[in-house]
Amino acid sequence: MGAEALSESAKGVSPGLMLKTARESLELSQRETADTLNWMPDYVAIIEVDDYASLRSPSFARGYLKAFGRLVELDEDVLMRAFDSLQDRGDTVSAEPEKRPATVVQRQKTGLGVMVGLGSLTLLIAALWWWQGNPR
Repeated sequence: MGAEALSESAKGVSPGLMLKTARESLELSQRETADTLNWMPDYVAIIEVDDYASLRSPSFARGYLKAFGRLVELDEDVLMRAFDSLQDRGDTVSAEPEKRPATVVQRQKTGLGVMVGLGSLTLLIAALWWWQGNPR
């Protein structure tokens, strides 16, 4: 299918639907796609329903779409035109809200891991300081 034919067939089709169709035609699961792109697990589902407001930062949606499009071998220009058309209409969520992911996007976990790491580092520095200060 040529770029013009693809462009004509993409009119009125959301970028999420285009990406989902291409992903499924390559027989990739949402999880495989997210793992390949190093994304949070829910990002693929969120993008496929055009719910860009649920992403960590909706302003990065174009970058997410381009990366996803490259993976599933979609024409970037056609994909971006569909995205711009969606944004121009003010649509940020598809007409199928029942298919939205049920979970909230998980943010980075930093609490306990950071505290344990800082505590360990503090103990290590204190032990080195004590060891250096005590002659043998």
